[in-house]
Amino acid sequence: MVDIDKLRNGEANEFKKLTLILSAKVLNLAYHLTGNKEDAEDITQEVFISVFKGLPNFKGASEISTWVYSITVNKCKEKTRRDLRQKRKGINVPLEKVDFFLSSQNTDAELIQHEEETRMRIILQHIPENQRIAFTMFTMEDFSYLEIAQAMNLSISAVESLLFRARVNLKKIIKL
Repeated sequence: MVDIDKLRNGEANEFKKLTLILSAKVLNLAYHLTGNKEDAEDITQEVFISVFKGLPNFKGASEISTWVYSITVNKCKEKTRRDLRQKRKGINVPLEKVDFFLSSQNTDAELIQHEEETRMRIILQHIPENQRIAFTMFTMEDFSYLEIAQAMNLSISAVESLLFRARVNLKKIIKL
């Protein structure tokens, strides 16, 4: 893994190692929470900038990966709130890019999968934010209850409750 002391001392190779280890997971998590590839890429960059700037303050009470995922969740929440404020001001925020569907390189299976993911993201928008985040982390990113609890700064029983309520709410929405 990564040497925390070397990271705190600003060793570039250790930070590069951390980035290589976690960037794909951060990108996937951000994508599943935002539903937009470009936003996920921007958030991933913001996360690692925040990690770099915040390393001297990292106390080591949790795994560094948990800390990074926590920053990712917070950046995604910030992005969602910014988008909501912009919508209220009348600025259009597109959810999906049309060029994905226009690309001739996409197979039918990829288009179907993309459509299902889009439909699921739309359904997930109808449940409370913390339920959506916990559900996404658990089902789409295979985070454990402990990892979710640490990333969201909650107890494991709170995560269990969020996941239970998310499933109940999603069942209600799907039945409509």
